[in-house]
Amino acid sequence: MKIVILAGGPATAFDALIKAHTSNADTFFIGVDRGAYRLMQAGFPVHLAIGDFDSLNSEEYAAVRAYADDIQQSPAEKDDTDLELAVLTAMTQFPDASDILILGGLGGRFDHKIQIFYLVLQTRFSGLLSKITLLDAQNVIRFVGPGRHMLRKIPQMTYLAFASLTPVIGFSISQAKYDLPKTDFPSNFSLSSNEFVDKRPVTIDFETGIVAVIQSRD
Repeated sequence: MKIVILAGGPATAFDALIKAHTSNADTFFIGVDRGAYRLMQAGFPVHLAIGDFDSLNSEEYAAVRAYADDIQQSPAEKDDTDLELAVLTAMTQFPDASDILILGGLGGRFDHKIQIFYLVLQTRFSGLLSKITLLDAQNVIRFVGPGRHMLRKIPQMTYLAFASLTPVIGFSISQAKYDLPKTDFPSNFSLSSNEFVDKRPVTIDFETGIVAVIQSRD
């Protein structure tokens, strides 16, 4: 089971991204606020619509209510963001889901973007570390914990980058255009503009910490 969550932020080519990374079979679609309306307009199922829906006018909201299998309207003032509520619902309903793909979360307001990027640092979401992927037209961001990880190039992506969410001990990169011997990073780091070589996998290894693996294109 894959979970697709379409947030309410800018989501260029989200329909193509969804088709590239999923099939409608065995996929549960969650639309967050305006994301529910966009899923409907693109012809995808809306198994759950969640949010305060303040970005929809009355006609759009009525259309979503009629289209969605289930709708959960949250108050405008609350402790959790609408996206956090969506992830909590996905985690509760589908604890064995293999992937949680989040789209529409990397553009727009910078505070929302940072909140989504650091989502996996919340204790309640720590078990989703290897399941969450952030997608937009230019980036695919995944998260990994300690250990040895073999990374493969995603078609159409050009660059490979790494950003830590915590201090990291013993981080190394091998088989990339720019390798890195085992290095400790006591503060957060960002290593950008690396590349795959001849389509061979790149291996990273580290002892402690959390690292975002970013594949991107211009």
